[in-house]
Amino acid sequence: MLNYKWIFVILFVIGGCDYQESRLVKEQAVTFEQEIAFRQRKEIELENKIKKQLEEISSLKKQLECREEE
Repeated sequence: MLNYKWIFVILFVIGGCDYQESRLVKEQAVTFEQEIAFRQRKEIELENKIKKQLEEISSLKKQLECREEE
């Protein structure tokens, strides 16, 4: 017959493994969320740079058209 101490040890080991796995999953989720937030910020920065560059290109095209008409 199994001793109660062994049952406790088995449950503790199983529970400990689940806790470690759960903690690892939570850490990975936090890291993943931080990475997504970082990439979204970078994407917004790049979109803003592209927008400014497109505006400058448009302005330069207008200047060129004016010079070609002269």
